[in-house]
Amino acid sequence: MKNHKKTAAFLMGLLLCLGNTALPMMSGYAVDEEISAVSDDAETAPDEELEGEEEGGFRYTVDTDGNAVILGNTLEDKEVTVPDTLGGKPVTELATDAFLGSHAEKIIIPAGIEYISTDDPFASCLNLTEIEVASDNKNYCSEGGVLFSKDMKKLLHYPCANERESYAVPDGIEEIGVAGFAESRLKKITLPSSLKTIGRHSFSFCQFLEEIDMSGTSIEYVDVMAFINDISLTSVKFSDSTAEIDLAAFFGCSKLAEVELPPQISVIRQSAFAGTALKQVTIPATIQEIGYCAFGYDENEIMDSDFVIIGTPGTIAEQYCKDSDSEYGYTNNFTFKSVAAAEAEEEYNKLDKHAFDDYEYALIDGEAYITFCVSMDDVINVPAEMDGHQIVGLYKGAFVTNEASEIILPEGLKTIGENMFSSNLKKLTIPSSCEYIEGSEPFVDCAALESITVADGEGGAFSSQDGVLYDTDKKTILVYPRGKQDKKFTAPASAEEINISAFCGNPYLEEVDISHVKKIGSYAFETCDKLSKVKFSNDLESVGYCAFFACPELKSVRLGEKLDDIADYAFGYVYDSQLAAEIQNGVSSAEEPYSVIEDYTIYTKEDTTAYKYAKACGINVVTNTIGIADANVNRGFLYVIIGIIAAAVLGIIGVATGKSMKKKKASKPAEKKAIVKPKETAEEASENDEEEADDEADEEDN
Repeated sequence: MKNHKKTAAFLMGLLLCLGNTALPMMSGYAVDEEISAVSDDAETAPDEELEGEEEGGFRYTVDTDGNAVILGNTLEDKEVTVPDTLGGKPVTELATDAFLGSHAEKIIIPAGIEYISTDDPFASCLNLTEIEVASDNKNYCSEGGVLFSKDMKKLLHYPCANERESYAVPDGIEEIGVAGFAESRLKKITLPSSLKTIGRHSFSFCQFLEEIDMSGTSIEYVDVMAFINDISLTSVKFSDSTAEIDLAAFFGCSKLAEVELPPQISVIRQSAFAGTALKQVTIPATIQEIGYCAFGYDENEIMDSDFVIIGTPGTIAEQYCKDSDSEYGYTNNFTFKSVAAAEAEEEYNKLDKHAFDDYEYALIDGEAYITFCVSMDDVINVPAEMDGHQIVGLYKGAFVTNEASEIILPEGLKTIGENMFSSNLKKLTIPSSCEYIEGSEPFVDCAALESITVADGEGGAFSSQDGVLYDTDKKTILVYPRGKQDKKFTAPASAEEINISAFCGNPYLEEVDISHVKKIGSYAFETCDKLSKVKFSNDLESVGYCAFFACPELKSVRLGEKLDDIADYAFGYVYDSQLAAEIQNGVSSAEEPYSVIEDYTIYTKEDTTAYKYAKACGINVVTNTIGIADANVNRGFLYVIIGIIAAAVLGIIGVATGKSMKKKKASKPAEKKAIVKPKETAEEASENDEEEADDEADEEDN
C-alpha cells in the first residue's frame, strides 16, 4: 500500500471537508481523484494567524460594511455572551473559529448577529449544554438550548454536552447543518418527515447513538463522514430517496453488522462502510460507482477476504469484488453471489435435512424433497422413496453440481425446482406425475441437453415429442433443448404459443416452421446464431422482448397484419461491442448496446404494426409483396405474370375449341348430303363451293 499518498490525500480531504473545525481526525485512506492528487513532496506550511484585533477576550476583524466579525476568543468562562459591539463596531457575524477550543457550557447570542458560519463555530465546544438566542434576533432562534434558523427550517447546532438521551428534531426542519449533532450524548434521534438535507459530520462521533432511522425522510445524500465513528450504532434505515453515500459516511461504526442499502442508490464513495461489523452486503443493481475500501475493509485498511458482496451479475457490484488500483497498490478479493443465489442459500440453511445413500432430502410441510445428490453415476435413476417418504419434489439446485449425462426422475414426483440441472446433462426423463417446473427459464443453462422425455401416463402437466417439452395438449412449446442437434423444426399444428427462452441458445437450428403459433415469448430464439429461416403464422399476434435477438443469419422475416404487439429488439438486432463501449464511456445515449443487422428486411403490408416497428427501428421494410415458397414476389409483377399466363391459357383454349368444332363438322359427311338446300344464286353457289373445298382440305390435313 502506498500509505504516504493515501494519508496525505485523506488529510487534504479533511481540510476541505471541515475547514478549521477541531473534530478528531484519522489518517490512512485516499479520497476521490480530484482530492487525492496531492504531491508526495508537498510541504505543509505553518498555520497563518488570521489578522484581527482583540477586545474583552474576543479576537475580531471589521468587514467592508464596517461591522465586527468575531474570529476567535480566549475566554475561560462557563457562560459566554457574545458582545453587541467590539471596537465600537456592531457585532454581526460569528466566523468558523469564533469558539474554537472554548470551554463554555452556555453561549448567549444577541439580537445583532446576522450570520453564523455554516461550518459551525460551536463544533468544538465539547462542554456546551445550551445555546440561547435573543428573542428579537431576526435570523436565529433557540428552543430547548438548540440553535435553529429563525424560520425553523434548519437545525444549526445541538449542544453536545446536553444530558438528554433522546431528542426529536422538530417537524418542519428541512436541514441539519454541518456537525449539527456531532459528539452528542444522545442514544436516539428522531428525524421528521420534512428533513431533506444532512450536512457533513452531522452525526459524527456520537458514541452513544444506537440507531438512526431516515426512512421517513426525503434525504437524497448522506454527506461526508456524516456518521463517522458512531461506535454504538447498530441499526441504520435509509430513505428510499437516498442515491449517494459519501466519503467515510459510516467509517468506524464498529457495531454496525447489518445494513439494507436504499433501492435507488447509485454512488457509494470511498471508505463509506470501512471499519464496520459488516460481513456481507446486498448492493442494488442501480449502483454506478463504489469507491476504494467502501466495503470489506477494517479501520486500518486491512481487507477481509471472507467478505461477501450480493448483487446483480454484470453490475458494478460484481466488478468491485475483483477491483484493483495500481496507484494505491490494492486488489479486492471478495466473494460475489447473485441475489437469487444468496436468498436460496439462506432458505436452504433453514431446512430440516436428512442423508440417504447418495442423496440429501428435506421434509417441508411433511413432504420429502431431494435437496442434493452426490452420485457419481453417468446415468442416475432417482429413487421414488427415501426412508419411507415418497419423493414429491426436487428442491432448487438439487442436481446443479451433478455431472451425470442422463437423469431419470421417479413417478410420484410432482415439482421440479429452478436452476436444477448442470450443463453436463444430455437426457432427462420427467415422470407423467410432474405438475410444476419452477422458474420461467428452467433449462436455459443446460447447454448440452439434447432431449426431454415425459414418461407415458396421466395426471401431470407436461408432454413431449421428439425430445421437445410441451404442456399436456401441446398448445405451448415450453423447452426446445439447447443441445438438440436437428437443423429443422416443425411445430405441431396444435402449438399456439412459444414459452420465454424456449429455443434460446440452440446453435444448430437453421429452419423453423411455426406456422400455427400465435404468441412468441421474450428471448424465445435469442442467440440461435444459425437460424436463417422462420415461417410464421398469418395469425401471429405478439412477439416478446428480444425474441429473435442475436440471430445474425436471419436476414428477413415476413409478418402478417394480425401481429399487433412487437416488443423492443424483437427482430433485427445484434449485440454491438463498440456501442457498448460508447455507452460505458458516456459517449452514446443509447439505452442498450444493440444495433440493427445490416440489410435486415421485414416484409409486411403498409401501416401494420410490423411496418411501424421497422420504420421506428430503421429496419428496411418492403410492402406490396406476396410470399411464394421461399421468395417474396411483388404483387404488381405477380398480377402481370398471372395476366399473361391467363391470356396464354385462354388462347390455347380458343385454338383447341376451334379445331374441335371443325372435327365435329368433318365427322358427319352423310348428313351434309341429306340437307335440302334452297335455290342458290350463281354467286352464292360459287362461294359455297369454295368453303366446302377449304373444309375438305382441312380434313385431309388432319
